[in-house]
Amino acid sequence: MKILAADDHQLIVDDLLYSIKQLMPDAECTGTSDPDLIIPLFKKHRFDVVFLDIEMDDVNGIALAQKLQKIAPRTNIIYITGYEKYALESYKTYASGFLVKPIDEDMLKDALDHLRFPVSNITDDMLIRQSQGEAVIGRKIQKYREERGLTRNEFAEMLGCVMPTIQRWESGTRVPDVTMLMHIAKVLGVGVEDLIG
Repeated sequence: MKILAADDHQLIVDDLLYSIKQLMPDAECTGTSDPDLIIPLFKKHRFDVVFLDIEMDDVNGIALAQKLQKIAPRTNIIYITGYEKYALESYKTYASGFLVKPIDEDMLKDALDHLRFPVSNITDDMLIRQSQGEAVIGRKIQKYREERGLTRNEFAEMLGCVMPTIQRWESGTRVPDVTMLMHIAKVLGVGVEDLIG
């Protein structure tokens, strides 16, 4: 998940980023206290969630959110402000949340748990590793096969496939389909979640 924290006070940005990383260590977090950088950063990174102060120097956060949503309509905007009076106005942008400063961890967790547009926890890095042969599934298939003392030929015979197929799975150049994954799990005596977790 890609997250941007924007507030005109750097200390608030730093505190917010720290709290987010405590809750979501795998999130890619960026922060800025310069309102002029928000749109360029957003265009470059296409954040899934934007924490946005409503009152920044000469910038209205609600108007800024509308600009961000024109670029990417499914952006989760979570407003942060010291003024509750903006709550009703902020929902005109169909915000995912409205947090009043100071923001505590429970409020933050609740906002991230109830995003208007849920975000997958599959990262670009996971996809890259999969396509570069560093596949988790292949390593686990090999691990469980070796633990059971099966050669690739024996394993292929039990699955009704050929040995080069086993080699491709274990090297990560190919991934078994769902039906075959269930068959592999059965033969190895493990759950499918053990292979893909």
